[in-house]
Amino acid sequence: LASPLANAVTRSNAVDMTAQQLMADALTENGQSIGWAIDWNITDWLVPAGTWSHTGSAIEACTTIASAAGAYLQAHRKDQILRVMPRYPSAPWEWGALAPDIELPEAVCVTEGIEYVNQPAYNRVFVSGTTAGVTGQITRTGTAGNIIAPMVTDPLITHADAARQRGMSILANTGRQKHITLSLPILPETGIIQPGTTVRYVEQGTEHIGIARAVSVTASFPNVKQQLRIESHVI
Repeated sequence: LASPLANAVTRSNAVDMTAQQLMADALTENGQSIGWAIDWNITDWLVPAGTWSHTGSAIEACTTIASAAGAYLQAHRKDQILRVMPRYPSAPWEWGALAPDIELPEAVCVTEGIEYVNQPAYNRVFVSGTTAGVTGQITRTGTAGNIIAPMVTDPLITHADAARQRGMSILANTGRQKHITLSLPILPETGIIQPGTTVRYVEQGTEHIGIARAVSVTASFPNVKQQLRIESHVI
């Protein structure tokens, strides 16, 4: 899907299409599918005719569409499927009530390191389309909205759903964070833990909940281990 195996193609939408339809169209050649399916995990939105224009490879077009709503792409491990994933399935300040995808027992986890990262404490952001877009003001609930992030513009912010999702991804990546490196076996119950998975585990009585951002696997017979990098937030 990328250069040099994929050619740069100029794409546009002559008619109204949804963002998901734009991505599906980017995965065609001469009107025929090139064999990739889409697993769409964000809210779709309408893109008016004449709004979309892009020149590049198929994966560049798909990445541009996903990032307009603060999402990213993840390839399926075995099949020709592109997963469109929200960077933050829910806001970090709501994670206390979140049911994680995976609960890890303390006995199998080794915390190899915790890096504290301080991001700006933005609580409001303005996002806008360009030629045919909308302007959205996204404010973190329960705040004064007095710390404003730099404005974001994107041609594909053409609907309130796109504006809300893009704004949420910006406001979620704020404040004090813990980037945790965790080592554990590849358990039958978890398999290799995919980036984007919400994880909760307890370390010496302290509960951590966050999102897996990266995973690497090492094998030294007869043991196979995985190392996770988890983004957690200090609320």
